[in-house]
Amino acid sequence: MKLLVPITLSLICGAAAFAEVTVQRDIPYLGAERAEKLDVYLPSPGARRPLPAVLLIHGGGWEVGDKASARERNIGQTLAEKGYAVFSINYLLNLKENGPDGKPRLTRLAWPQNLIDCKTALRFMRAEAERFAIDPARIAVMGGSAGGHLAMLVGVGRKTEAFAGTLYPGQRDDVACIINLYGPSDIRGRGVSPFANSTLGKAEKLAGETDASPILYLDADTPPMLILHGTADKVIPVERSRELVLKLQALGVEHQYVEIPGAPHTFDLQPEQMDLRPLLLTFLARHLGALQTPASGVR
Repeated sequence: MKLLVPITLSLICGAAAFAEVTVQRDIPYLGAERAEKLDVYLPSPGARRPLPAVLLIHGGGWEVGDKASARERNIGQTLAEKGYAVFSINYLLNLKENGPDGKPRLTRLAWPQNLIDCKTALRFMRAEAERFAIDPARIAVMGGSAGGHLAMLVGVGRKTEAFAGTLYPGQRDDVACIINLYGPSDIRGRGVSPFANSTLGKAEKLAGETDASPILYLDADTPPMLILHGTADKVIPVERSRELVLKLQALGVEHQYVEIPGAPHTFDLQPEQMDLRPLLLTFLARHLGALQTPASGVR
């Protein structure tokens, strides 16, 4: 089913709020030898369990960023207040150092371990569903910039089995829907890439960028996708998302595409141009199921 929904701001602003958010920080999910952890934002006990959940992947050009950056805190708090459990993760990043010529070179290429980490987080969520009182059948994936790129790759999980990892065997790593904030769907020869400044040869680099381009994995079974992109983006031009939308339309994939006039590359759910929370909450309610009202006395 194809769906291109126009911008509407009078959506579900009246959704029940669970203001008493609890944040559990630095939870291991990748094994004792790994430094990367995750934070969990949980709504108040008044929210009906089991909870719908969102896997949140930070951006930062595949080499910087953090699960507790301002954008991720904004999203985690916002969604938990509305009754969602949010799992904000750190994952392996590229490591860059200056070479003998003074130019930056990658000394550690995170691909494909960064994707493996993200997919492992999904299986962790399902393995620990009872612990966090989440519904394993109602999980979305969301990310901005490089995180949006990885979120799309996670969303086509059955097509990327080679990057599944080995932890939490028997747990699924599929999602009900994808939210992509200005992430690149095609990184082949586009400059902005996790392989930039690598020492790989031209052919090897192109092969890596091909493996890491979400647009090549899309098919008619791709989960519903929400795409948000600013028209003033100087890092990932808005034309990239327009290309993605054309592919989704051709495949008949349900999607919602919103351009934010004048918005730059990085923004959270409340850029100065418009409040994106109603759009996001409506999309999540549609694909994860409407949230139940809080228990008596909770507002």
